[in-house]
Amino acid sequence: MNKTHHITALALLFLASGVSADGGDGQLQSAGALAFNDNNVLFVGDSKAGRVHAFNLNDSILSDQSEYSLGRAQTFEGRTLIEDLDEQIAELLGTASNEISINDMVVHKPGKQVFLSVHNGLGPDAKPVVLSVDKGVLEVVDLSKAEHNSTVIGPVPTTESLEFGQPLNSLSITDIDYYNGEILVAGISNEEFSSKLRRIKYPFDGKVKTTSIEIWHAVHAQYETRAPIITQTVAELDGIPTLIAVYACTPIVRIPLDELQDGAKVRGTMIGEMGFGNTPIDIVQYTNAWDQSSNVLVTNTNRSAAQIPLQAITAASAMPHGEGVKPVFAVAGVEQYPMPMSNTLHLDTVDENWAVTIRLNPEDPSVIEMHTIPLPMWFDRADHVVEMNWAGSPDPFGYKAAPPLTY
Repeated sequence: MNKTHHITALALLFLASGVSADGGDGQLQSAGALAFNDNNVLFVGDSKAGRVHAFNLNDSILSDQSEYSLGRAQTFEGRTLIEDLDEQIAELLGTASNEISINDMVVHKPGKQVFLSVHNGLGPDAKPVVLSVDKGVLEVVDLSKAEHNSTVIGPVPTTESLEFGQPLNSLSITDIDYYNGEILVAGISNEEFSSKLRRIKYPFDGKVKTTSIEIWHAVHAQYETRAPIITQTVAELDGIPTLIAVYACTPIVRIPLDELQDGAKVRGTMIGEMGFGNTPIDIVQYTNAWDQSSNVLVTNTNRSAAQIPLQAITAASAMPHGEGVKPVFAVAGVEQYPMPMSNTLHLDTVDENWAVTIRLNPEDPSVIEMHTIPLPMWFDRADHVVEMNWAGSPDPFGYKAAPPLTY
């Protein structure tokens, strides 16, 4: 079986003990989306149980990676941190690589440490594991050493499935973002108006604000209430905290946070379309150090990554919608700049100069690797053959003045 078939946006994680804010016993039934707060708290979405868990990681788990070289951003040379990532994970866990799913990745920004959620085995009996990367070396994380609590997000689907067999409860939590003392949890519920966004204060107090979200979907030319947000982020647009969300099949939607109130039914403003036959993967914010512009970058399964300036998102008008509007089958709406990233499976930023990605190797797509990508151009020169690669060739950017990279 092709390795990429096992790469999903959802995960199962290992069992962890602790005292839950809502009286639960802390046992994880599944895990998907991963996110950090501003410090050391790792949030884990437990879709099957309809919970979000919080693990306050300590020094026995965290390791500062600030002195570890990620490459040389000035000459657009990244570094392969781990080759044959799935093979190395399988060896670490004592299994075969075709039994491994790499489910999510997040960077602990203060220490620049990467965390992965991994599924050992296929199907409902798979064994979940969390791994960290310590200077290029994979390690199993024992989350039972971390202080833990959790909160219920609300009713979620149980045994239902989608048209092609995907369990609906695997979509009850599709993404988690931390912003200003609360988490925003995207996903679906077991209600007819199933697309949900939950706002939950942290530390957890047992209260969940749930909003039902309706959007206009340009490809289908209709209002929709079922398909969930796949990836999201929060940015201040003209000083207004705003959710920027990319949905399945692939509307770009803008919703001011003030509208996301408990019990509300909100119609998000669709400002763009990323193109049919495609699914978003990740959205990350970054500042272009060359011009100081603020942007988001969205990765996709079947199209190039797209850079979208926050200024453009702020100014974008709603796409045409309502009765009589025809379907839109192309990239449309808010301005999007294709970026040279393909075969990206997971992505997160490390700092202002670097991102880290799990991707298919450009020369051998059967190989999964963890690789760093220099910003703001989001490409590694070593992935391409160009005129400057030859000895004695022109060097208009002065790259050859830098000595060869050694680690």
